[in-house]
Amino acid sequence: METDFRVVVTREGLTDIVRFSGIIDSRAENALRELADGVNGPNVRCDFSDSGRINSMGIAFLLRFMKQIRDDKSARITIRGLSQVNTILFKMTGIFLLATVEQ
Repeated sequence: METDFRVVVTREGLTDIVRFSGIIDSRAENALRELADGVNGPNVRCDFSDSGRINSMGIAFLLRFMKQIRDDKSARITIRGLSQVNTILFKMTGIFLLATVEQ
């Protein structure tokens, strides 16, 4: 797994697919700050299959991104590809209040 953070947005029908890879930490700030502009909604799928560790700064940036697209674009956000550790982290930090896990 790559450690450098990357994010790629593609579109499938009415769904924006946001693929995260690498470690999500303070170095992800600029990319996550600009990410909301590249997402149109109404559905957004966040795929963390290729992501690694997410620290507290990364969580803060993800929360801001998800809140922004939910509030500004009325996006319905789903999440997939979480590790067990990141699933627990998302539960503890409230990310699942903004997004649901894809089955």
